[in-house]
Amino acid sequence: MKKKYLLPVFFLSALSYGQIGINNLTPKITLDVRSKTTDGSTSEGFMVPRVTGNSLKAAEAAGVYADDQHSALVFVTEAPDPNNRTGQVEGMDASGFYYFDAGSNRWVKMVSSGTNTAAVSQLLCSSATHIGVLEAGEVSAGVETTIPYSGGNGGIYSGMSIPSTGVTGLTAVLLSGTLNNGSGSLIFNITGTPSAAGTAVFDIDFSGFNCGFTRTVQPNGSFPDVVPVIINGQIRQMLTHNLGADTSQDPNVPNQAIMGNYYQWGKKNVAATAYTSAAAISGWNTAATPSKAWNSGTAAAPVKTVNDPCPNGFRVLTQNEFIGFNTASTNSNIGSWTLSDTNFGTAKVFTNNGNIVTFPAAGSRQNANGGALGSRGNVGYYWTSSESTNTTAAYGIRFTVSDINVTYHSDRNAAMSIRCISE
Repeated sequence: MKKKYLLPVFFLSALSYGQIGINNLTPKITLDVRSKTTDGSTSEGFMVPRVTGNSLKAAEAAGVYADDQHSALVFVTEAPDPNNRTGQVEGMDASGFYYFDAGSNRWVKMVSSGTNTAAVSQLLCSSATHIGVLEAGEVSAGVETTIPYSGGNGGIYSGMSIPSTGVTGLTAVLLSGTLNNGSGSLIFNITGTPSAAGTAVFDIDFSGFNCGFTRTVQPNGSFPDVVPVIINGQIRQMLTHNLGADTSQDPNVPNQAIMGNYYQWGKKNVAATAYTSAAAISGWNTAATPSKAWNSGTAAAPVKTVNDPCPNGFRVLTQNEFIGFNTASTNSNIGSWTLSDTNFGTAKVFTNNGNIVTFPAAGSRQNANGGALGSRGNVGYYWTSSESTNTTAAYGIRFTVSDINVTYHSDRNAAMSIRCISE
């Protein structure tokens, strides 16, 4: 086989012209590639890197693609798994050529002429779903609205910013991206500071469809109902009070009113309150709770069920989410950490994303003792939605004055505190 060494030619061309030619000595542009033959006897073309969608998702986690990689071109051999189609690979639903757009922080599909303009057959504003809570005068963080569509053509759409009417001061931001072929959704991030309590209206004009959605802005009370926290690199909203607590009380000053309720794993009904007697509870529920009672999805893509006791737009966090929250936080202690049925002044304080979130050490209601109270004042127990392979157990969080166990394993019929995060 005859070998042709082109490297010296590259250097000579670059030195002479500041340009490089392949299979020619007179390049007319920065890189000028000519075919070796014209009779079809050899394969011709330019091969770009071939990668999978899952590998590009992994690259996002590693911070590989950013401003310096703007306009990078790859051929995606297979779309990422459905639960991976977020962030930079959102909308990557098929194989094909994709380029990296640093401005929108997305891989954008290159489509044939005639289909590059986004088009849908239906934009379903009436089926919009919402995440997060808005409060008058409070900066919006972790608030999103998702609008489904059907009949997507795989076309490219530009980003848009839609100012609110009614309650002003907010903007719904849609990043540029690529439609799915078929059904999908558009995700609007709600930014800004609402000017007042009431209803914020957002009017959308997309692919010839004019519709809109509204978001309720709550009055600004004495204490915020939610704070934005960092969980696994994402901004999420977390309720400032335990589920069932008196939300008119300062969530960062432990007392009986902010202890909240106690819930058995996987069940919606309240098992006990902070005011229930410490003794065993007559008729204590010992019925087995099936797996996926609070999360019908997966650990990576949780889905709230009808049994989840958290309010609309919020759910019980998973074990992995609490681990992420704890990792991004520093913590300190309040109170004496002394075991007593009447010790309501002990709590673990997490500082996350510049915000303070206080978790009272409310103890638990013990299944083995018919729902009798245990450990109030010196241990905090909080459920996650993650079940164990042992069908009678699930995962929670246990903390004391000196440690936090994020993989605590407990009887599903024990009753513990709950703290909710945005879906």
